[in-house]
Amino acid sequence: MKVAYILPSIQRPGGWRSHAVAFLAAIRPHIEPLLFVSTADYETARALFPGDRLYQLPTTQQAWLAQRRGALRLARSYWAINSGSFPAVDLVHSLEAYPSGLVGSWLAKRLRCPYVITIHGTYGLIWHEYGVDRALYERVLKKASLVCPVSQGTADLLQTYFGEALKNTKVRPILNGNDFYKTVPEEKALNRQPSIPPILLSVGDVKPRKGQHLSLAAFAKIKEHFPESRYHIVGHYKQNDYYRDLQQFIAGRNLQDVTFLGAISDTELSHQYQDASVFVLTPEQEGLHFEGFGLVYLEAGAYGLPVVGTQTGGVPDAVREGVTGFLVRPGDVDEIAAATLRLLDDPELARQMGRANRRWAEQLTWERNAEEQIQAYRDILEI
Repeated sequence: MKVAYILPSIQRPGGWRSHAVAFLAAIRPHIEPLLFVSTADYETARALFPGDRLYQLPTTQQAWLAQRRGALRLARSYWAINSGSFPAVDLVHSLEAYPSGLVGSWLAKRLRCPYVITIHGTYGLIWHEYGVDRALYERVLKKASLVCPVSQGTADLLQTYFGEALKNTKVRPILNGNDFYKTVPEEKALNRQPSIPPILLSVGDVKPRKGQHLSLAAFAKIKEHFPESRYHIVGHYKQNDYYRDLQQFIAGRNLQDVTFLGAISDTELSHQYQDASVFVLTPEQEGLHFEGFGLVYLEAGAYGLPVVGTQTGGVPDAVREGVTGFLVRPGDVDEIAAATLRLLDDPELARQMGRANRRWAEQLTWERNAEEQIQAYRDILEI
């Protein structure tokens, strides 16, 4: 089976690149991939995918019709597809919703084959507010053979905002995979000891959607019960109003033992996971911006950590409520604090949930993801 993949931006490290690398590594043994990347990403793609056939297009992502430069780049991609020479494929698969999905629809029309779209989260919804891009995106969804959100939560939101466009399109959630557990010895994860003093850990860019203001407020309550507890926040942050608000909260409460570590190396991040007691990340939907899945909860699981998350977006697909951790209502500081305190007060419960989270991480593999995707391809092609 030959599949043409439209890759979103991969030049810099991030979710799109991580997904593309891991997914293609898992599915490559089963298919022959042809990779279509933007000119800006071409050299990066050569390094990341040395054995695959690569094709350049002016753009595959981060361009939209409402932006003049973006519209011109998309027009050039359209021209490149319709004037270029490409081998026949069985289907086209865009690894992001839009405009990668739009580019994929053009290529599929040129090659006269079906097309599939993977939808990660926010970029599957934000076009609802973009006028002409919304109309074009709806057309792409209508003509797709299959849409694969990375979580049921993402699928539900997609139906809420684009249900009419999807009326005759198959929607088949395929949960993200992970390989974090491969880098952490099982014995280390299953036999971890409680940290003294207790350490809470969050990993994610510091911004309102990730909910650090909520987990920080919860930490203030936790401090009343565990005065020696600490809170480590890993993730890129800017000296903006949100960060200054967090600092003002810390100063106003005279809150001690909160450390913003910024973006750190993989080695340093591993140490943070090993030293932590509970992983806490409490995102909330901000307009059309939301958590599409939540791979960091599985990363915490690789280290045998229990987690506290929120009932928003795709987080409930990554966290098994009452099994691998607790899910609380978005924005509810008291519930966040109570769930975290329950894990700190009961080391045996924390250990059981941490072990269950490790097993969950071992189940949600990229190999499982690839198998489900291959079956989806076969269903489309009726083979």
